[in-house]
Amino acid sequence: MVNEPSSITTEPTGFALEGHRPCQHCGYDLVGTPIERALDLDLAVIRCPECGNLNPLIGTPPLGPFAQRAAMVGTLVRLLLIGLAAIFLWNVAFFSVEMMGESMYRSHTNDGLMAFFQSAGETPEEQRALQAVQKDDATLADAITVVTLFQERTYFNINFKQLVQSQIIDFLGVSFVLGLIWSWLLLPQGWRRAGIVTLIIGMLAAGAGVASMYASSPLSLPVQYAGPAGAVVPDNSLSDIVDRSLGRMYALHGAALVVVTLVISSVLARPLARGAFRLLVPTEHLSGVELLWKSDGLPAPSPPPAKAPTVVDS
Repeated sequence: MVNEPSSITTEPTGFALEGHRPCQHCGYDLVGTPIERALDLDLAVIRCPECGNLNPLIGTPPLGPFAQRAAMVGTLVRLLLIGLAAIFLWNVAFFSVEMMGESMYRSHTNDGLMAFFQSAGETPEEQRALQAVQKDDATLADAITVVTLFQERTYFNINFKQLVQSQIIDFLGVSFVLGLIWSWLLLPQGWRRAGIVTLIIGMLAAGAGVASMYASSPLSLPVQYAGPAGAVVPDNSLSDIVDRSLGRMYALHGAALVVVTLVISSVLARPLARGAFRLLVPTEHLSGVELLWKSDGLPAPSPPPAKAPTVVDS
């Protein structure tokens, strides 16, 4: 038996194993281990420096057609996952455009924006804007002017606390996770290509969302009738037009936030994965995930130097 080192006499060959191969007994990575020749068996073997057992240099025979079919199925599954991730990425970037406006609508409503629309105003500029928005020919542009004056009155600024408490934070969290998954699925492409692809898809989707928002809420949209043609004007038409105003005002903000989040997460995906594997998996067992290093042009982690082999004399 090859795994009985005490009964086998070996001699050094002067060569060492270049590729990664686990020990058949303990699983230790034998890369860099000297190759010996078993005199009794006339067979090249590798002595595991961890457990001392001998491993034949000749590996197991290939799996044949089954391996090819399994590889083809694996490729198809990977392409399917990439397609699904691309669809999710597109939808998240597209719908993030209106989420920022929804968050700002809730924040402004709590601060008294609706009451401001129904007031007479304090300054001459506010009075003119509020009178203009109450006319029959008032448009969405007039409503946006009123919202802007309200922000000036309340000294409104988007800060980190408001961003965390807003609805878009959920979309940002989903975007971050999606960017991680997307970058991993694009292996063995490098992190630069993965980031560029993520940026392109994110910008296209967010741009489509902004265009859709602008098309559905044009500046010429009548304030007194914000619904589709033939619909009955709802009782809350004021809240609807305010919602549209804020959605248009912050469409670009929401798009930019999600696109930046996607790109950052796709760039951080590989370092996070490498750090996790280094932390949780022994170095000698990282040969199965060395693609995380090689795809980005980094040297794969190598196990500690092998112990000097012990030759057993008969």
